[in-house]
Amino acid sequence: MASNIQIGQYIQRMRKEKGLSQKALADKLNISFQAISKWETGESLPDISILLELSNILETTTDKILSGGYLVIRKTQFINIENIIEGFKALENLRHYFGEKSTFYLGAIEGINQKMNIDFEQYIKNDRYKETMLSEVIIQYLMNGYHIERKDIEYYIKSDKLRNIIYKYTGDEVTMNRLVYQDNQKLFNQIRSIKQEFKDVDTLSELPGEYIRMMQDKYYWCTQIEVSENLCYGIAVDESKIYVFSYGKDGVDNQLIHEESRI
Repeated sequence: MASNIQIGQYIQRMRKEKGLSQKALADKLNISFQAISKWETGESLPDISILLELSNILETTTDKILSGGYLVIRKTQFINIENIIEGFKALENLRHYFGEKSTFYLGAIEGINQKMNIDFEQYIKNDRYKETMLSEVIIQYLMNGYHIERKDIEYYIKSDKLRNIIYKYTGDEVTMNRLVYQDNQKLFNQIRSIKQEFKDVDTLSELPGEYIRMMQDKYYWCTQIEVSENLCYGIAVDESKIYVFSYGKDGVDNQLIHEESRI
């Protein structure tokens, strides 16, 4: 059987090919769309009792779902991290190549900043932020079926937290800290009361602040809720507040839409 991540990626790909949102698929299966989200992010797998109906809706087979759509065939495509690093250097050098007032330079950097909700020129000067951006590109490759050797992750990514996020997408064992409903029911009930879509939130994972575009050198309890193909909510919790973000496909156009003090 394939890893949870590979299975989730295949379910997501087939769902989108059928033109179904997570909610539409959930309605057909009489389950919550949060369950679909957990399948697609690899947090859990479809129950055996629902696999046959799921395969019928997606017009595939249970064997193919459990093999991740034979994604293993694509693992001959390896991620070249040196090429990614060279790509960042090329972006960094645009100011020198075109001039800081060039429309080419300004347009490229403004586009990156707007879509990624970052200040690229500041990020590229900071080793922690550079490592975060590198991790994000690696994850995007992995989600498209590429492969990376564990030794390369360990060589280029020094943060254990970022490594564990990447390992989640390679199907390896991860040691991400998690907070579950039973650990703090008061907090989870507060989160669930913010939006109807959050009514089944029961797990938060610890993530670095720079990874979620928040304070560097600080950790947050986080999760994401996909409402449709083009809208996701991100939840981040620190010691005093709960933050809710909205963002589009592939994490672009991230916006803080709500924050409140923890009760």
